[in-house]
Amino acid sequence: MAQWYCCFQTAKNEQRPQRKQPSDSSPYWIVHAMACPGPVLMTGRLKRAGITLPELKKFDGKHILMVTDASGLPLGFDVLDYERFSWLFNTDGAGRLNTEAARTAETIATLLQRCMDAPMDGGMPRKPKSLRVNDEILHRLVHRHMLKQGKVLDMELWPRSLKSWKPLDQKGLPAFSLRWPPTRYCSVCKRRSFPSRLQECSRCTTVFYCEDKCFGEDAEHEHWCARLASYMQHEAQLADLPFSYTAEVTSEDFSLEDFLFKNKLLSSYWVHWSLLVRSAQPHSVTRDAWLKGHSNVYEPLKLEAEVLMVDLGPFNVPSVRNPLVSWHQYYEWRGLSLSSVVAPLLSSSLSIYYIITSLVPKHFPEVNILRKQSLRIHIIESYRELHTLLTFWELSVLLPHVTFELVFICEQLPSWFNKIELLIHKTNGSVGVSDSSLVPQQKADERSIRVKVYCGTYHVLQEPKPDLVIGFKPLFLCKDSWFSTLVKLQSLRVPAFFCEFSELRCESSQQVMNKATGGDVSPPTINPFHCPLRINGGDNRLPRYSNSFIFHLVYKPLANVQQPVPVYDPSARSALRSLSYPNPTIRERKAAAQRRRTRQGKMKKKKMSGRH
Repeated sequence: MAQWYCCFQTAKNEQRPQRKQPSDSSPYWIVHAMACPGPVLMTGRLKRAGITLPELKKFDGKHILMVTDASGLPLGFDVLDYERFSWLFNTDGAGRLNTEAARTAETIATLLQRCMDAPMDGGMPRKPKSLRVNDEILHRLVHRHMLKQGKVLDMELWPRSLKSWKPLDQKGLPAFSLRWPPTRYCSVCKRRSFPSRLQECSRCTTVFYCEDKCFGEDAEHEHWCARLASYMQHEAQLADLPFSYTAEVTSEDFSLEDFLFKNKLLSSYWVHWSLLVRSAQPHSVTRDAWLKGHSNVYEPLKLEAEVLMVDLGPFNVPSVRNPLVSWHQYYEWRGLSLSSVVAPLLSSSLSIYYIITSLVPKHFPEVNILRKQSLRIHIIESYRELHTLLTFWELSVLLPHVTFELVFICEQLPSWFNKIELLIHKTNGSVGVSDSSLVPQQKADERSIRVKVYCGTYHVLQEPKPDLVIGFKPLFLCKDSWFSTLVKLQSLRVPAFFCEFSELRCESSQQVMNKATGGDVSPPTINPFHCPLRINGGDNRLPRYSNSFIFHLVYKPLANVQQPVPVYDPSARSALRSLSYPNPTIRERKAAAQRRRTRQGKMKKKKMSGRH
């Protein structure tokens, strides 16, 4: 916002040519007049976001003019001295505007023009179909100014707009909500989109560039262009979700922070999703505080917490031979409403369930994983999953006949995490995470999940061989330690599955695997239990969701395995000859008969000579 505002202030004195602009797809634009929030009002939110703004005090007594489209997408803003012009507005019979009022109207008109020429969301120039203003005085000012300029624009007084920064208005009803656009930047020069309008590659419509020069300098795009276009074809399939909020969370301009704030998801496990509502830094958290942080797993989703903590009878568990394979099936089985937003928290645990019940039997049938009574799973470099441990209790509900042992291996952890052993267990109807040494074995539930945590890289881990290895967002290209990890997995030759958020990252992982071990990775498949919250922003429009694609490692064949030595078998040779010549010709049959008669004649002469 500050970057756009600086460009706006610089461009105020520039003479811009009037250009014809297409109408915006939004049905109308809104001009919001809001009192600047005082430092006391904003202190809490700014502190949670880690921001301090001492200059905020100089805006006391002023108003913010915010222009948005109908959906709340900000297009531009300016600062206005509301008290200065409000009493100057004159409604005499001639209908003339005094000097201050005219200057104010010109300020609003200049802001609207800038929003049309260079909207804050970084999109292409456009003009509004109609205008709505939330303040009566401003509405009359702008209307008269437009008539004076000879411009005809449909305008309407619109009281149901943003009048304060509070989430609720004076009547306790939800206020108008801003919808912040994703941050875009040029693929080459990395310039942000606010001061410059980005354009897409005309062929793949995927990669952003700020000007034609940058597009010409991207030498690698020619190689990737057709492939990126094929990746975009999965956009509709990834967005095919049963939730009532699907359209919002899968849109290209989806704002995660607005979604979390609107649904009051600002505590417990949700702090690991938000970038604004941060939890304490991991290295400053004590062991006791970390364990206490698992007390309210689904807060503030109390209804979902009650449903997910209920014990199910053995006959209500889905069959491993006919497992759940979609969010709709899972929600229906669990009795959850499709308006529930609990799916992001359950995505990782249900992805593991899907890998165990659907992918391993398909790609590794020799493992016979569905018959195993216990599973040791190594989870590599999965920071968010380690900090949302209680969501894995759902594995013991879906697969009650299996005893799970989860081993987490992460590099970026405090030293007290190393070699700790935990227990996810249920006592007195509530599920919790405890130090395994403090839970007597006889009091532990049969479905308890044992958890071990190690700080460091996977290739130095000294643990028994796992049944399964899983990684979430592995970042093969970002850490050199993955080369050693892949070599170790090649030697273990256990099923290893990884969840990524885009096909492009899957292909990059394939290149690293080939370079590290000479092996390969399987073609990525869409995960039916991927997180429904779209990840926007960056230098491309690729549809990205956490855990959206799953691939497994394809190991290089062992070089020291000897091929079986062929055994000579005359009957097999004759059988092979008969297969090679199934229909002999007449000449071949006559020749074979002549050879038999000659052989029989020689044997007869030999017998006669022996008698004499």
